[in-house]
Amino acid sequence: MQNKLEVGMGKGVVTGAPHIISSLGLGSCVVVTVYDSERRIGGLAHIMLPDSNSLNGLRPPYQCADTAIAALLNGLRSRGAVPQAVVAKIAGGARMFPSSVDLSPAIGEHNIISIKHILSEERIPLIGEDTGGHYGRNVEFYLDSGKLVVKAIGREEREI
Repeated sequence: MQNKLEVGMGKGVVTGAPHIISSLGLGSCVVVTVYDSERRIGGLAHIMLPDSNSLNGLRPPYQCADTAIAALLNGLRSRGAVPQAVVAKIAGGARMFPSSVDLSPAIGEHNIISIKHILSEERIPLIGEDTGGHYGRNVEFYLDSGKLVVKAIGREEREI
């Protein structure tokens, strides 16, 4: 029997197999997972904002893309992960309330752009994604295999 951990908005966790990490209610938020398949260690963050630099005051580390990814990577290293073996997957970043007059990128799109930029700077390959659209998602991250299952109402379950 695998243990299931639920991660709420603005939260994150790093752990090892046989855990399953889930996160519910992704709209414009983005889940990022990082995984070392050799050691079966991984982490998941439910990211709300693209960048902590524009915020005044102290924020929990998993709310913003820059601090969340840093926290995940530190957690992996502390558990013995090898940086060269780490890969990432992302899901979410929807435009939940589309507007025909506003053509500027929405918060979800900013989250996706920021996360991809940070992963690239950290030299972490992004090997799968299910992002964008106008619908919410739930995810389950299986640490025994590294698969990320994405579920959305009215859509087929997707494994990335």
